[in-house]
Amino acid sequence: MPNINKDKLHDLTKLIFRTAGATDDHASQVADVLIANNLAGHDSHGILRIPEYLENIKNGEIVLSATPEILQETPVSALISGNWSFGQVVGNMATDVAISKAKSQGVAAVSVVQAAHTGRLAAFTERASDQGVVMFMTIGTTDRPMTAPYGGAAPILGTNPLAFSLPNRDGPAVTLDFATSAIAAGKIKVAKAMHQSLPPDTLMDKNGNPSTNPQDFFEGGFMVPFGGHKGYALAIIAEMMSGPLAGCDAFPGVTARSGIFIFALRADLFRPMTAYQDALSKSIGKIKAIPPAKGFSQVMMPGEPEYQTKLSREKNGIEIQADTWESVRKAALTIGVNIDN
Repeated sequence: MPNINKDKLHDLTKLIFRTAGATDDHASQVADVLIANNLAGHDSHGILRIPEYLENIKNGEIVLSATPEILQETPVSALISGNWSFGQVVGNMATDVAISKAKSQGVAAVSVVQAAHTGRLAAFTERASDQGVVMFMTIGTTDRPMTAPYGGAAPILGTNPLAFSLPNRDGPAVTLDFATSAIAAGKIKVAKAMHQSLPPDTLMDKNGNPSTNPQDFFEGGFMVPFGGHKGYALAIIAEMMSGPLAGCDAFPGVTARSGIFIFALRADLFRPMTAYQDALSKSIGKIKAIPPAKGFSQVMMPGEPEYQTKLSREKNGIEIQADTWESVRKAALTIGVNIDN
């Protein structure tokens, strides 16, 4: 499998989207987010998505000429339409609006409608934590229902991810970012590319039988919520906050997608930043001081594994699965880009 330097991979990704017709700025933003996801070890939301996005451009689900805009706002809120621009571009803009309002007013709530696929939410919540802002972000069902409700025998929900990030002076942001389905759809794509089986209790085939074969997902199968009723309940919260609350149903467009809900607050809203950071460090220290269980080398904070993977991949390069590289290569050739040159 190819092992590629992050800068080279960024340049190739940007070139592909520039050639497809994106502006230099939009192509760069998409590349920034995709490569950041690869660096974090979440290859399911990295360059593996390039063929999908090129197809979305071709069929009009991503509008290259579009830019996101604020439709209405108050000092502490904003309703943003992505106008079907790249989800990464829309996500960056919405995040920056939330950061600005939170810094100015203490808190901010942002609704995003008509956005294409954004990918890994931590790319945006950590953008906020880097600036001293705590952020929560969630998305509900997108194009295709993929997950059955708890007790249900057919899919009606998406992967409905949730993400939180808190600034951490002494290390990587404390970040929670996971799908409320038992496995992320992108990880099924990765498993298929690597010819691997899925963990048990994550997937049902089209007939409702348990399966570990990733191909079954692409042939009408569906996922189940993680943790039974608990994951299902979180999925419902994601669905309602990014759907009815965000107001996405009032903004139809080229595809049926849920909206995005963002809530942000300054980390020093309740106490001086130094006091917050000191308390956070003390809490983290107490948790990490617990002796590791058998089979573990240390107790880690959420977000720490991704940070360690990032440091390793920045130094040693990013390994791209052969099937993923071939898929990207073929997709790039359709617009006249040879990534092997």
